[in-house]
Amino acid sequence: MSAPDTFGLQLAKYTNVAASAILIYDYFVTLHSEVQWTWGRKWGIIRTAFTISRYAPFAGTLMTSYSAIKTWGTQDCAPFNDAVNGIHFLGIIASEGLLIFRVYAFSGNKKPYLIILVSFGLTILVTCVILSAAPINLNIPGAGPPCVFEGARSSALPYGILMFFEIGEATILFEIPYLIIHF
Repeated sequence: MSAPDTFGLQLAKYTNVAASAILIYDYFVTLHSEVQWTWGRKWGIIRTAFTISRYAPFAGTLMTSYSAIKTWGTQDCAPFNDAVNGIHFLGIIASEGLLIFRVYAFSGNKKPYLIILVSFGLTILVTCVILSAAPINLNIPGAGPPCVFEGARSSALPYGILMFFEIGEATILFEIPYLIIHF
């Protein structure tokens, strides 16, 4: 392994540790609000989505950390990597679902907003899953061996598309007060 590869791998590990620290800090800072607003409520779609989006990142972080320190040797890492990706996607889907419900609530529960957001969200979800799961060769250099703690540079594409979706949701959220006042 060359010096830039070693530096990049070490940087990825440090970034993972820093993200874990931020996740734990955020959990403890917001725990009192979770207890106050969530724990005494009935189970429904919103509480389920909240619980998944709140706790799935812990499982994903632990699995990612394990993957970073595990030496696979001749073992097949694909099932474990698929499980890690599944946990990450589950948390992302739950978080985006919560964001859709928030925008819907701020719109005054207007169905056109819900229809647009769910349609747009499902389109983005399907696109991200296809880009993540399908063996698409985008001729982007930087792909390493399958069981090394690194990914191809094309792995960032689903997150870029997800960012596009969140910008769209934020735009709708910020436009709602304007539309309510002027129409």
